[in-house]
Amino acid sequence: MPVLSEMERIHYVTRAAPWLPSIVACIVGAAVVAIQQGGAAAPLEAVGILLASGAGFALDDTSAEILAASPTPLLRRRIARVLVWVPATALAWLTLVLVQGPASPSEGRAFAAMFAGLLGLSLGIAGVASRRSVQGRGGLVVGPAIVVLLVASTIVPPRWRPLPLGDVPGAWTPIYLRWSGAAVVGILTFLWSSRDRAGRSVSQAISRTRLGDR
Repeated sequence: MPVLSEMERIHYVTRAAPWLPSIVACIVGAAVVAIQQGGAAAPLEAVGILLASGAGFALDDTSAEILAASPTPLLRRRIARVLVWVPATALAWLTLVLVQGPASPSEGRAFAAMFAGLLGLSLGIAGVASRRSVQGRGGLVVGPAIVVLLVASTIVPPRWRPLPLGDVPGAWTPIYLRWSGAAVVGILTFLWSSRDRAGRSVSQAISRTRLGDR
């Protein structure tokens, strides 16, 4: 069987990818920015949530059952999808931010940290949901899950709010740190959910065999 190079793998992933949710998110986001007046932060926050939710479909894999026993590790297959989606999503986000224009460089950095956090959470949620789905699809879960997390975050007092939208005490630094932390948590969750099931099953079988031989 021929071995695909990374570029060939990414090419096939790009062709087979379910782009519709991300395209819809981009169109809606562009419409929000187009009608926005006054440079308020809320529309860009909403657009960030939309684009990050669309990126959650990156891990939807209609051939998940077929590829479950593939010699290519699950993490490697997922990274190929992330390498297609994240740059495209980030470019769309950056374009929309530049069109509206942040009020200051500090606000621009806060938007960047927020979007990184949302993307990380999106990949983490999608990774877990896709892993638990027999069909390998978890994209539909991402948007509602992110909204639930953001709503739950508002219950916490602003001083300790983990996913801050808007101002929090301490100026910009807490916003940078908390959203960066969300990105790290999301990426770690993505990596944890990308372990190979087949590899784990084989390891467990070997361990049981060794214990039985004693």
